Amino acid sequence: MVRREFWLTAMLLAGACSSPKEEAKVAPVPTLHEMMTRKIDVEADKIWAIGNAAIDDSASLDPAKMTARSWQELQESSERMAAHAKELSALNPVVVTRQGVKIADEGTPGAPSPAAIQGHIARDPAVYRSLADALMVHAVSLADAAKLKDAPKAGALLNGLDGVCETCHLEFWYPEQKAFVEAVEAKNHDPR
Repeated sequence: MVRREFWLTAMLLAGACSSPKEEAKVAPVPTLHEMMTRKIDVEADKIWAIGNAAIDDSASLDPAKMTARSWQELQESSERMAAHAKELSALNPVVVTRQGVKIADEGTPGAPSPAAIQGHIARDPAVYRSLADALMVHAVSLADAAKLKDAPKAGALLNGLDGVCETCHLEFWYPEQKAFVEAVEAKNHDPR
């Protein structure tokens, strides 16, 4: 009888312990593509939808068109975007996408491939991290403005969000277009 209880106890204890195979199950580091499509883009779309619904004729945020709920949603989406941007900055390693997973426009003439983007990031990961950090700071500022219901500041930050995103895209997705965009911007700001 003692022998049977010993084996029963041993089997129960063995079942209660996790196997090395189970312990090895660690969530994989997300890819840049996953972070962008599942997190950053989702919040950006929410932020822009709120801003677009409250824009006035001068492309500013009209506080009369903002409700308590829209201010709250703007703050919350901006806070989530800031947290996601922090995650982007901390990705280690930065992997653009998993093998076999296509990114937007992949295969379209002139569109970048994941390998090209990966190469651009590998060339200067410090710039990648600084741009992710810039997005985080921008989103935190927008969340703070929304919390204070500061329409002029929130409107300026909403209008500037696309530029923060495009700075990173030009650096790593479309670097060959960077000089062209900079020349156009310089021409548009030329006081002559």
